[in-house]
Amino acid sequence: ITFLVVIALIIPMDASALVQPRASDYLSTYNAYVYLPGTGEVRVYFNVDGTGYMDELGALSIKIYESTDGTNWTWKKTFTHDSTPGMLSYNDDYHSGYVSYSGVAGRYYKAYVCIWGGKDGDGDTRYFWTSAKH
Repeated sequence: ITFLVVIALIIPMDASALVQPRASDYLSTYNAYVYLPGTGEVRVYFNVDGTGYMDELGALSIKIYESTDGTNWTWKKTFTHDSTPGMLSYNDDYHSGYVSYSGVAGRYYKAYVCIWGGKDGDGDTRYFWTSAKH
């Protein structure tokens, strides 16, 4: 019994410590990245997990930036959910997709992404940059 008490004091187990915190009440996890399949095509992939089934879930906007040197960036194109099919899903707990842009081979690209999860007239957004790809 003494051994079990010592172990219990040394290694406290709190179930909440095993669960990673979620991003918000509406967004569990999210991510986006740039993929360059070749010949100048630029794809920005995104995925988002809701904290349950959301009325709307996905990306509200994706802005693509280009650079010749990886330091100085120029905005090239903005994709929005209201003009680009597939950026949002409805009544879903997970959504992924991508947008495609015709860039120039050999240049650097990155994206500024706005992720959204909404339910019952409320929701949350997260804005973030992807890593640059060359």
